[in-house]
Amino acid sequence: MSRILVIDDDPGNRLIVKSRLSDLGYEVVLADTGAEGLVEARNVSLDLFLVAAGLGSGIDAIEVCRRLKALPETSTVPVCLYSNLPANQEELGRAYSAGCDAFVPKTEMIVLDHVVRVQLRNKATVEDLTEQNRVLDQHNRRLREEGQREADRETSRGESGEHSLILRELAANRPDGVLLVDAEGFVRSADRGACEIFGNRIEGKNLGFLAPASGLEAFVRDARHEARDGFRFDITAIGGRTARSLTASVVPLLGKADSSSPVLKIVFLLDSAKRKIAAEMLRVAETGIPRQQMGSMLDAARSQYCLEMLVGDSPGVRRAREAIENFQKRGQPLLVTGERGVGKTRIARTTHYSGTRTGPFLQVSCSGLEEDNLERELFGYVTGAFKDALSDHPGLFQLASDGTLFLEDIGALSMRLQKRLLEVIDEGVVRRVGSDRAEKVNVGLVASSWTPLQGAVKEGVFRKDLLERFEENSLQLLPLSARPEDIIALAGLFVTQYGRQFGVRMIDEEAVDTLLRYEWPGNITEFEACIQGACAIADDAQITPEHLPPALLDDGETLPTREVVPSPRKEMGTNRRIGGVTPMPSSGGGAVRRRQPWDISEDDPISLDFYEKKALLRALDHVSGDKLAAARLLKVGKSTLYRKLKRFEIE
Repeated sequence: MSRILVIDDDPGNRLIVKSRLSDLGYEVVLADTGAEGLVEARNVSLDLFLVAAGLGSGIDAIEVCRRLKALPETSTVPVCLYSNLPANQEELGRAYSAGCDAFVPKTEMIVLDHVVRVQLRNKATVEDLTEQNRVLDQHNRRLREEGQREADRETSRGESGEHSLILRELAANRPDGVLLVDAEGFVRSADRGACEIFGNRIEGKNLGFLAPASGLEAFVRDARHEARDGFRFDITAIGGRTARSLTASVVPLLGKADSSSPVLKIVFLLDSAKRKIAAEMLRVAETGIPRQQMGSMLDAARSQYCLEMLVGDSPGVRRAREAIENFQKRGQPLLVTGERGVGKTRIARTTHYSGTRTGPFLQVSCSGLEEDNLERELFGYVTGAFKDALSDHPGLFQLASDGTLFLEDIGALSMRLQKRLLEVIDEGVVRRVGSDRAEKVNVGLVASSWTPLQGAVKEGVFRKDLLERFEENSLQLLPLSARPEDIIALAGLFVTQYGRQFGVRMIDEEAVDTLLRYEWPGNITEFEACIQGACAIADDAQITPEHLPPALLDDGETLPTREVVPSPRKEMGTNRRIGGVTPMPSSGGGAVRRRQPWDISEDDPISLDFYEKKALLRALDHVSGDKLAAARLLKVGKSTLYRKLKRFEIE
């Protein structure tokens, strides 16, 4: 039995309509106002809404219709308006614009029964079609999944696996390393990839020394007159290099018969582990950047993220350069901590693009994925590991082979994933979800956190042994307000980057002073956006204060207007040293009071700088040396206070 909601504020009309519908076998629900009707519509399952067009108070009929059509649970339920007055064109237009399915004026109230029947029949038809579409979608999805499974099985059984991919990579001139060796097996020249495989300084060394007991030397020596390929061999982890499974191909360079020049051979090296990952990704068929564009994009990234682009001369910037150099030399995991916007991502990218790693730079936010999804993203999975695992899939640790993986917000990792990450760091192996087989990986690891991890260790939500792995090479990035000496250098860098297209080449002195006064709560991210926006609106080739955001211009420097000389205290410390000045006893009689560093006498010079230094000393003493509290007391920004303390050489 269909259920109909009647919304009418006229009691007589409600009873008449209810009586007519009840006689036809419908269940009728009544509502006095539009608001009450909307509440009923949310709480009760209904098949039709009948709304009086002349609702007199509260929400009118047009608004009721519009809201019913906007609610997800009632949007498909027909809405009919009826009126005891003749309808005009304007009223009909407003009703149908609001989503009304039918409008029954006074002259047509006799056919209200037929209108209700037609609307209920239309609703039943729509519901039947929706259900049929849902069943068809499920069936089609099941057929697609079965077809994909069969295609994956055929691919895994076919001949277009790793061997075909190696041939394609060779045809595309993409070996992982290239050697030029002579007839005796000594390396005459090596490219960057070969140096990464065997270690640096391999020129002049014999293949038997580089890959002992592997048979590589004999394989290359036997290739005298024709090319040979498909020789598989392993090298062990010696002298800091990574253990690898490799495939070698040899192409001899044949000279003239009477030539006395030495015979040389080109050896192409392919990393089998890389080819396996590439084969898996080929089956996934993900879209990416065209190969012909990759070279220019990598060159741009290396120029943008080099050590020279870490501008500034503060101790923090110098420590950042040292940490990056340590990462590149030793390969130890790097942990970068600091507030949001201080440049943790830039540090991570600089560690990769300024080094010699040939793999990709990949990053993932540990707080942006649920635990299971993050585990699959990091470590990969095998076929059948979970319901939707239709094929093997490599994780980011495998995809970042010979490259760098950046884990943002590492403090969000669960204890279970922290244990798995510890295994990667200590043993250099990864186990995919659904598999116990260990796969060797060689990846540089950079992690970041904007919260102190020592506190997380005390709370029991972060492993102490994992934090210890990062302690040998960790970097704390200070907020921009704590290193104002870097602001001018950063401003010059960003003006060079963003001002070129707008013809902006400099910042005037007044704008620089404004930049130095501001506290920059958003750190370098906010600072870069500020300079970029100023370049876009600047004129006359320079940035002035009027081009800066209003928030910077409102940050004034005001010192307290109270007198500088304090009133006597009952208790005074002795021999307290502030800013290099030792308090001296007063020479006056009566209530003895020691002379304080901020006191002013008639013999002191009349100078604003002198009085300003006295005010700083008094503020620091008042808050027991707390610089942030002193800044609040003096009503200046943190960066302003630090700059003034440095200027007056106050410790």
